[in-house]
Amino acid sequence: MLSMLSRFRLYLRRNALLIKILLSYVVTGSILLSVLSYVLYNQFSRSMLLQIHDQSERMLEQSYNVVETYWSSTILYLSQFHVYYSVPTSLNDSTVSYSPIFKALFADAYESVEMGDISQKLTEIVNSNPLIESVYVYNAKADRIFSNLTVAQPVGEFFDSGIVEQLSRLSPGTERAFIPRKVSYSLAGKETDYHAISVLFVEDEIAGKPQAALVFNLKQSALQQIVKPRTGDVASRLFIIDKEGMAISHPQLTKVNTRLTDEGDYIDKVLAGPDRGYFMDEVDGRKSLITYRKSDTTFGWTYVSVGDYEELLWNFSKLTRVIAMMTFIFILVSLVIAVWLTRNMYKPLLRLLRKVRTAGEPHPEPEVLGEYEYLNRKFDSLVSNVHELQASVRGNLPALRADLLKRLLKGELMSEEEAAEQIANLHIRLEDGPFVVVILRLCGYRELAGKRSVRDMSLLRFALMNISAETFDPELRTEVVDGESDHIAVIVSIPVETGTAEGAQPQQTLETVRRLLADVQKHAQHYLNVVLTAAVGQPVEARRQLHLSYAGALQSSEYRLIYGKSAILLHSELAAIPRAPYAYPFELEKRLLEAVRSGERDKALELLEDAIAGICRFTYDEILLSLTQLALALSEQGSHAAPPGEDDIRLSYKTIMQEMAGCDDLDDVRNWFVRLTSQLTELFKERREHKNMELIRRIQQFVEERFRDAGLNVEAVSEHVGLSPNYVRTIFKSHTEQSLSVYISERRFAEARRMLVETDLHANKIAELVGFGSGKYFYSAFKKASGQTPDDYRKTAKTRISDSET
Repeated sequence: MLSMLSRFRLYLRRNALLIKILLSYVVTGSILLSVLSYVLYNQFSRSMLLQIHDQSERMLEQSYNVVETYWSSTILYLSQFHVYYSVPTSLNDSTVSYSPIFKALFADAYESVEMGDISQKLTEIVNSNPLIESVYVYNAKADRIFSNLTVAQPVGEFFDSGIVEQLSRLSPGTERAFIPRKVSYSLAGKETDYHAISVLFVEDEIAGKPQAALVFNLKQSALQQIVKPRTGDVASRLFIIDKEGMAISHPQLTKVNTRLTDEGDYIDKVLAGPDRGYFMDEVDGRKSLITYRKSDTTFGWTYVSVGDYEELLWNFSKLTRVIAMMTFIFILVSLVIAVWLTRNMYKPLLRLLRKVRTAGEPHPEPEVLGEYEYLNRKFDSLVSNVHELQASVRGNLPALRADLLKRLLKGELMSEEEAAEQIANLHIRLEDGPFVVVILRLCGYRELAGKRSVRDMSLLRFALMNISAETFDPELRTEVVDGESDHIAVIVSIPVETGTAEGAQPQQTLETVRRLLADVQKHAQHYLNVVLTAAVGQPVEARRQLHLSYAGALQSSEYRLIYGKSAILLHSELAAIPRAPYAYPFELEKRLLEAVRSGERDKALELLEDAIAGICRFTYDEILLSLTQLALALSEQGSHAAPPGEDDIRLSYKTIMQEMAGCDDLDDVRNWFVRLTSQLTELFKERREHKNMELIRRIQQFVEERFRDAGLNVEAVSEHVGLSPNYVRTIFKSHTEQSLSVYISERRFAEARRMLVETDLHANKIAELVGFGSGKYFYSAFKKASGQTPDDYRKTAKTRISDSET
């Protein structure tokens, strides 16, 4: 009994992953199916029309995401074979090992072995991705086109003449092109005919004509398999069109690479519409729901779903009727499915375990290790072997020098003996301490990186390294390191002279470093048109402490936010500056937000300046924390500032952090906050004006309805709108240039004039009907307003009417 229990426990431990997967499938499947059935049942019982729209949009979105992701990853995969500028273009360098693709593109002639390597490489590329049907390598200089389908052929005799014609039509300067086309050719007596999207990478051109190019023919039929919805909905068909209405993918292959605008005006509506949407239209004489989504990638494709409206409605109704019955069946089947899925998912892992255990040296007591623990040990060993292989392959001295210097700056652990040996072997000038690390940091890096390629930024840092080396080397012993982002680092050896007082020599060296850094900044501004922030870390005694000086220099460079972009910042000086105790200016923030909500832009900007000035007294981390808090507080007002019916302008924490990271100094921070504050105050001002106009409209409507009531006055109106009488008087007069009392009286006088002319009622009766409390007051007020008594006004008006009729 104990033996069986032990074997069972051993089996559970060795197959722990299998048991966890199985249990997770069973539990998760049962819960999800139950919840899904309940949610679907309630959802389908609401609005059938809304369900149809949602289903179409989800189906289209699913296909959109799958195609965009798969297609983009495929293009990214193909781009790795694109010859970048960093690859040498000379085939005369015997020290460089070139890939078969590179040789196929640029060689003048080929040996048999090389041609075999090229064909093998092309075949590997085709086999690596189901979308790729064939690959061509075009070399005009050698008059050869290589293909995975046959041996190299002269350009004029190439079996796929269509691609040769497409290459000749490319515009000068084209580096990459996507060309939908129909591929037709005969090879070895076999006719081939299919639709494809040819992806062209032009590697070299002369006089605007391609000289070397890579061509990948991607099957459009495979693309359509990806586009097809996974929902099993046969009532809808999905296809892709380009900006001209050309079918990139279509369930009917005969329509691929044809313009669909002839099928009906619904294609024109899709192309002219917004980025996404849906509408009803007639397609093939049947009412259909058209849903579309335009891609925001460089392909510019539009994904279109056309669903027969009646069939969609029938499908949903049928699903609603059977869902209750299927729920119980699904729960029972979930166990079977879980076992089946687990078996299929676990089989590759089991095969891998068997292969590893039979191919490698077994670990001690392998039977007590679970699948994950066993593979983890094996992969650790594999990673270690790969690192050793990479180290042996990197025989390049500059790369080894740069790698070692970066490891020292990052503080990666190595023994002092190992470091000394490698420094000596690589001729690095870091024999004796003490040392200090200096960094030169690019200002406006985000803007520079957005305008320049990765290669251009690498060349820019390389130029800065040369300027720094030429400036420092005549006076100090240094090593320059590429920071691979927005900075470079300079490791300075501090000379030690006999008889110098303790601490005097490092201080003298720091003054020399400060002077040299000013020269580097001046040269970078003059020759490269870039602004640099210089920062100096704390001196350290040994090489193993270089990472501390490097970290201090990086931390010091952040203080350019306070001292400006062209500052030269010393860690020792910054550390000696007394800092005020941290106290976030909550009172200033409160007053600032009140000014923003009141629409007082000048006052808000003045308070903003005071807040920023107070925040700058803290440490950098406290400054960044305070600025982020202030930005979040201002951004939160965006939810209240937007006019009704419009989206608010609140910024996410991630967006604020990105904006702060893009600010190099206080001017950048101040400008960003000024723009945000000005936008918010203007929105609040517009919102307040909108509310005031709505208040005036309500007042005028109330007066129109109640002016005949003798009790109507400013107080009654104020009570109706729920505001104070003084505020109502001020708002009404500021917008109408007329007091509310006068407005009520004039409305009553206007009605009295009408009744005096159109009726024979006595003036006292009219006074009562239009809201005057007494006839006597009406007589005096009417005469004062019109210059006549009511009776005189009636006689004059009727005489005028009688004369006009005569």
